[in-house]
Amino acid sequence: MSSYWFKNFVGLRQNDFELLQVPNPGAEFCIHVTLRSMQTGAILGSILGPLSAIVFKDQRAKSRTLVDSFVSGGVNGALIGTAIGPVLTYLSLRNMNSIQLYDKCYRLRFDQQALWQDRTAVISAAVGYLSSGSMGLVVGLDLALLMSNVMGRAW
Repeated sequence: MSSYWFKNFVGLRQNDFELLQVPNPGAEFCIHVTLRSMQTGAILGSILGPLSAIVFKDQRAKSRTLVDSFVSGGVNGALIGTAIGPVLTYLSLRNMNSIQLYDKCYRLRFDQQALWQDRTAVISAAVGYLSSGSMGLVVGLDLALLMSNVMGRAW
């Protein structure tokens, strides 16, 4: 990774020459894809977890059971998404040459909505986990995905 990528990720202003410096485009693309797959896995797991508890355990599942299945489904989905992220990156990179990969990473550095989604995922997951453990992590990732899509379209 480079300091230019990190400065752009945290939102520090840079000139165009600094943004042109992409020493590790594969790593940058992998981080982006892994964050997205982690968010997708968390939201799918937090939706499918309680649904599976209702369908397979009991139609009148207790609220504690639903909360536990929400948390475990979200955490398992995020872990699966994190593990699948590098695989998805590899599958995408097979079809790209180095110029296409550099172009993709360069465009991602200027895509404010993508940057906003990645930033909110990291910050909300960290704050959620530090404040409430696994439950906060799942809620943070889910809310980050929903809010960044809503706010990204509003701006």
